[in-house]
Amino acid sequence: MYWKVWLIYDARKVFYEIPGRNVVMYNTTITRLSRCGMIEDSKRLFYSIKEKDSISWTTMITGLTQNGLDREAIDLSRDMRMEGMTMDQYTFGSVLTACGSLLALKEGKQIHAFIIRTNDKDNVFVGSALVDMYCKCKSVTYAEAAFKRMTRKNVVSWTAILVGYDQNDYSEAVKLFCDVQRNGIDPDEFTL
Repeated sequence: MYWKVWLIYDARKVFYEIPGRNVVMYNTTITRLSRCGMIEDSKRLFYSIKEKDSISWTTMITGLTQNGLDREAIDLSRDMRMEGMTMDQYTFGSVLTACGSLLALKEGKQIHAFIIRTNDKDNVFVGSALVDMYCKCKSVTYAEAAFKRMTRKNVVSWTAILVGYDQNDYSEAVKLFCDVQRNGIDPDEFTL
């Protein structure tokens, strides 16, 4: 309840007064603190969790990315892999966003290689994040390859490649937009 009315300091106080806090409570609190820009509090809380699960790691990585701490997000994802934690579509999406923001093509390719070794390579959310990351890193050829390998595409994936073409001055954007319509995808305000 406290989170919903944005009484963040009261909510944080209540959290610390609850005996027997579990990992779900920690993860929820980290999310809320991060969304309020209280990233240092989020980090402190994250590092205080004795038994982190993959959701804890992903929550912190996402919070870092949402607060512009992209390098920290990438580094934390590396730590997550070293701890043997499972990464999912949400982890990959946040880390790829961080790579794109930093134009960190090398790290983005490493994450892509890791994705190929998982079951997430056919996930439309992950595929769209890959296309977006490659476009932001000015590697349209890699973006095209990732896009073409996607077994399922949605308006987000089509938008990612279209925006990438446009941002990188590729003349293919108009042709691709026609393909979007031929494939029965309804463009949204971002696509247009």
